[in-house]
Amino acid sequence: MCLARRNLSPKARRFLAIGNLCLVAGLLPSIFGKDLGLHQTALYDATRGFFLGLAITFIFFAFRLARRCPEDQP
Repeated sequence: MCLARRNLSPKARRFLAIGNLCLVAGLLPSIFGKDLGLHQTALYDATRGFFLGLAITFIFFAFRLARRCPEDQP
């Protein structure tokens, strides 16, 4: 399946953007927040998992809303 942003509907582009923001929100604490996980590990892991789960959901939903490319394109 060819997935270019120009082939996406505006609704699918919004879902893709929200998914990417959730992905960043889920990964940034892992990269920069080394001391955050020491105090509240359960809350820290739950928040990261929640944002990563939302990212997966929104990105897959954007793929589902995407229009299919014609078969003649390589």
